[in-house]
Amino acid sequence: MSKEIEEMAERARRIARRVGPKVIVPATVIAINNDDTIEIEFSDGSTVDDCRLKAVVKAGNKVLLIPAVDSNVLVGKIENSDEYIVISVDEITEMVVLVDDVRFKVDASGFLFQKDNDTLKQILTLIVQSVLGIVVLQGRNPDYIKLQQSLVKINNLLL
Repeated sequence: MSKEIEEMAERARRIARRVGPKVIVPATVIAINNDDTIEIEFSDGSTVDDCRLKAVVKAGNKVLLIPAVDSNVLVGKIENSDEYIVISVDEITEMVVLVDDVRFKVDASGFLFQKDNDTLKQILTLIVQSVLGIVVLQGRNPDYIKLQQSLVKINNLLL
């Protein structure tokens, strides 16, 4: 009878693994990899060197929240594998959005708005530089001080 109970318990465990809740666990970020993955350490000292930041690790369109090293993340184990994916981040150092040839990036140094090789910073800088060259013979010249200030602010805000 004990063997029958053990078999029933094993069947119940298999069913629970298949349909039961997935575990989400905290981890600490050890390193940021260059392939949309991070290295993490669990509270028991074990590590995973390729925890995914997105569903599939491949080139192309994506939204990435890149966590800070030594920050906490919540990770989930991907079903029937030894792979993990970041579910939530405590602290980010960078956010990147790629959609075809459009790129949006935010980090401590500012914002990047880019399509192909054109950036918003380049466009605004060209406009301001063009206006700085205007000399008006009748009427009022552009406010060159404000134009110079706007160039400083553009360089401070945009990458």
